Amino acid sequence: MAESKRVFLVIDAGGTSTRAAIVDSSGRCLGYGRAGGGNPTSAGITSAVAAVGLAAEQARAGSDSTGRPPHLVVIALAGENTAAFREQVSARLAPLGFGPVIVEPDLLGMFHSGTHHRDGYVLVAGTGAVAARVAGGELDHVVGGKGWLLGDAGSGFWIGHQVARAVVAALDGQGPATALTELILETVAITTQPDSPAGRAQALKQLVSILYSWRPVQLSEFAPLAFRVHEDPVARGILVAASAALAELLSAVRAPNLAGPVIAGGGVLIGGFLAAPAALREQLLPTNNGSVIPVADGVVGAAVLALRSVEIDVDETLWHTIQMEVARVARLRQAGRAGRGQ
Repeated sequence: MAESKRVFLVIDAGGTSTRAAIVDSSGRCLGYGRAGGGNPTSAGITSAVAAVGLAAEQARAGSDSTGRPPHLVVIALAGENTAAFREQVSARLAPLGFGPVIVEPDLLGMFHSGTHHRDGYVLVAGTGAVAARVAGGELDHVVGGKGWLLGDAGSGFWIGHQVARAVVAALDGQGPATALTELILETVAITTQPDSPAGRAQALKQLVSILYSWRPVQLSEFAPLAFRVHEDPVARGILVAASAALAELLSAVRAPNLAGPVIAGGGVLIGGFLAAPAALREQLLPTNNGSVIPVADGVVGAAVLALRSVEIDVDETLWHTIQMEVARVARLRQAGRAGRGQ
């Protein structure tokens, strides 16, 4: 088969959503799909495989690659890459005409979504936090990502946990008053007004009861509140500490002889620090004063990994083509869904 006819199914299987695209070796995107979380560690293998399969079906249904069977499948995967997952996802995709399947780390997908270079760094801060050094297009050193119980300082969970602790302390009279209190009570639908000792005691009792009924990682839902009231001294202190923790995480993978961009991903970085007012962003952005490139997902990077796996040189021109093509087809699909009222 001529090189221009090679077709690939590429998938970014993340914790929140799964994105699939069908691309050819010229960088053209032929189809796009999206489904729920595809992380087998957080969602379970069955649910993750179902999400990957649905996204692939959507990409195939909208594809104009008729007569060109996919050369292979590359999945940039968040979560543990187990034999059980690989077997089940291969079985799910085979009837659709997709295979064989190669599974790569989601950090590589994220990195290659942000640059055509093969060397650099990636820092992801979403619910969790992880940093990696990439050398020669491969992961060279990874730090963090140990989960809410054992690490992930500076992550969405970590910030949300600090927010919750600060509000509990304020209501209990053990910490300073903070604008975060009103926001948390509103978020969890507590209507008791904490404007008297009795009101604070009642609100505290309700809040503690609610939070202990949650799964711990759900505290990450409070992270955006710190950015909303970043001028509040308590919220600002939490963000300063989070920034320092993420900067330390990035420093742990820095190598003096390896230059390159810092690719940033995850809601805390993209929707938090990078979206903050300029003064806060300049003060707190945890990139050690290096250039930072934000990316939303790893599907472009999965395409880069797919092409390079068959020794196609993805230079700057081809990388930009892939990036623009995936964005174009994703927009078309979204416009089509909006037109159908979905």
